[in-house]
Amino acid sequence: MRYESIDMIKGIAVVFMIIFHIFYFPNKYGYPEFNYDTKLLNTMAKIAQIIFITGVGLNMYISYKNEEEKKKKNKKAKSEFLKKQLLRTTKLIVLAVFVSIFSYYVFGDMFVKFGILHFMAFSSLLVLPFVDSPKIITGIIGLTIFIRYLVSKDQETFSNVNPKFAFITGLYSRYGAVDHFPVTPWIIFICIGLILGRVITDKKNTTLLKVIEDKDKDKEEDKKDKVKKGFKNGLKWCGKNSLEIYIVHWILLFLFF
Repeated sequence: MRYESIDMIKGIAVVFMIIFHIFYFPNKYGYPEFNYDTKLLNTMAKIAQIIFITGVGLNMYISYKNEEEKKKKNKKAKSEFLKKQLLRTTKLIVLAVFVSIFSYYVFGDMFVKFGILHFMAFSSLLVLPFVDSPKIITGIIGLTIFIRYLVSKDQETFSNVNPKFAFITGLYSRYGAVDHFPVTPWIIFICIGLILGRVITDKKNTTLLKVIEDKDKDKEEDKKDKVKKGFKNGLKWCGKNSLEIYIVHWILLFLFF
């Protein structure tokens, strides 16, 4: 089952991301008149990041639940969940490598070493064995918060940790990059996505998102508002193709500026 409401929310995140990057990338390309460091743009960027990363966990659990339902209906059916997740992670890794190479060509030493795609791929593999283990997922959230507390209290706490490992995990950073998403604290949002997925797909909650979608469809049929319907469909399309749009808009902005 695919929830169109989730695609629409992701579509909003795509729009926010593009708007932010229209100011961010030109500034990094050498156009200081494009000021991205404003409260509005930074808020839009943060909202987009949280939606995308939470969506990783949300979609992962929904995919897991769908495969479990298929197995209940047909005991002989093989679960495709692991295969699908590994294929998706492989796709993320390939695109992450592309972003690193492309950004190295553009930004030199400030290239993307562990950006949002690198993080999504790495963290997806970390939580994959615990998709249906809410206690472990909650424990990961608690452990991450505790580590962030230690880091904020004393930056020298983890000074003996290998710099590359520290950069990936978020313990400290000695490397510059135009885009950096360390495991801590961002893995918290993947875990929240997994928990939300469990809540949404729980039959006791009557699948809230599906109810919302059914009401929206009724309103659209009654009003026959083509403009509104087209706008919603556009957001849904953006949400479904967010990964491809992320890569393409990088290239287009670079070529334009």
